[in-house]
Amino acid sequence: MNRAIRRFTRTTLFVALGFVTLPSLSQGLRGQELPWLPGGTVRLDFAPTFWNWDSRYGIAATGTDEVELLGLDLTGDPLGSALLPDLRELEQSLGLALDDSSYRVQLGVSRAYMGQSRLVFPFRLEMGITDWLTVGAMAPLVRPRTELTFTLDADALSATDGVSPFVSDPSSVLSFLNAFGVGIDGARAVHGEAQAVTDAQAYLDALDEAYRDETFFPLSDSSPGVMLQERFDALKTALLDLGATGLPSSVPLAQTFLNEEEFQAFLGGSQMQAFPLEDWTTQWSLGDVELSANVMLLRSGFQVDSLGAVPRFRFQVGGGALVRLGMGTQEDPARFFDQDIGDGQMDLEGTVFGMVEYGSRLGAWGQMRYGVQMEGDVIRRITDPSETLPNSSRTAPLRWTPGDYLEIDLNPRVFLTPEMSFGVRYHLWSKAADHYTLGELGLEFPDAGLLPSAELLDLETEQDLHELGFSATYSTVAAHGRGEASMPLHLRATYFRPVSGRGGQTPKGGRFQAGLTIYKTFWGGPEG
Repeated sequence: MNRAIRRFTRTTLFVALGFVTLPSLSQGLRGQELPWLPGGTVRLDFAPTFWNWDSRYGIAATGTDEVELLGLDLTGDPLGSALLPDLRELEQSLGLALDDSSYRVQLGVSRAYMGQSRLVFPFRLEMGITDWLTVGAMAPLVRPRTELTFTLDADALSATDGVSPFVSDPSSVLSFLNAFGVGIDGARAVHGEAQAVTDAQAYLDALDEAYRDETFFPLSDSSPGVMLQERFDALKTALLDLGATGLPSSVPLAQTFLNEEEFQAFLGGSQMQAFPLEDWTTQWSLGDVELSANVMLLRSGFQVDSLGAVPRFRFQVGGGALVRLGMGTQEDPARFFDQDIGDGQMDLEGTVFGMVEYGSRLGAWGQMRYGVQMEGDVIRRITDPSETLPNSSRTAPLRWTPGDYLEIDLNPRVFLTPEMSFGVRYHLWSKAADHYTLGELGLEFPDAGLLPSAELLDLETEQDLHELGFSATYSTVAAHGRGEASMPLHLRATYFRPVSGRGGQTPKGGRFQAGLTIYKTFWGGPEG
């Protein structure tokens, strides 16, 4: 893969050099961001974007919007079923054994720092078919990265549970369950379903279910551990009074506090089937490819008079259509907090864009895009967004309908020279909620009746993000057309900062964009 990327990069540079060294576009316009070209002109554009964030616009427990650190998803005080929702079955079993429905697993205090980033290298090639129609294609290389530091501190003040003895010493558990069961059967043979026999059987069934969960169990010197032993002692006494024999002396309990290594091993075990909580970088991969067509609708003020001057007020307006092909790979359900390379489904997008200029100093450009996202197939672990670490039994194929989106970009600016401008840039991203339904379940997936509702995944999928940035551009295109510059280049850079947002999972972080555009005319000539 790396060799292919290096070959692709060398080829791109070779093509770019060819564009620079051959006779190039003579264009007297400063709106090179507009997505159309004179007929016969080709544009090669390379515009990498780096986006980095460690927080999001989340939703508080009260339902109000708030900014949350990403690490909050792994922060538990104590760590228990709030983050590991499938421990609730264990809590129910042990609650029955303890005769205490308020029992909750407490594994210690977990803390985490998480930061995510996304580096995108889009390569775009466009050609002006006529002076009013331009077609193009864009292929992005994408590399997401997640930085994750996870810590778990467990002591007598923060933890009541450790690794289950059924994991660390299964023979002792099986011996206990067998001896206790034989004793109960002996008492039942003589006294039938006496109260002591019924209570002891219920206690044994609850313990058996809790042990076979094969996750965690109360520690021997914790309050729940002491209560389990005391309840066993009381039941044992009642059974001895009925003449039972061969009863075990103590309940197998967890002996040591859970540590980080054991917790990571638990994540990689048969129930979770997940990667460790650690830093990882996805290798460069092809993202979703775009095919576009753009048309110029209105253009006024760019015709020079007999003295070579143009009117003070000038504008251009156009529209376009785009198809985004779902060629990028989707997130791995075995990797918590993974990022998509692409959506894996098709988008249809319509665009309106334009530019205005006044005199030689003032100008602005902007665009509005509306996209309809088609259905696609994904595999996910079905869970509420607040339940961070669901086990693998929730994994299922799903039919995914992403929400439609609206994107607005505005960039007023001032030209310091005919070649250089600085401006302020506003960006809005707004997306409706996604919708999930169960797909076709094969033999490798649980029955539909055992899975949570797929609609849980709809939660917190709406997004609204407002960003404000500062932009700079430098262009030698017009100067090259006049014979005053050796290369027809257009350079641009923008740094964005988020100013507000909402949705629950909307990233909050800085974003940097830079662009290099090279032009080449194959037929036709300069525009006046």
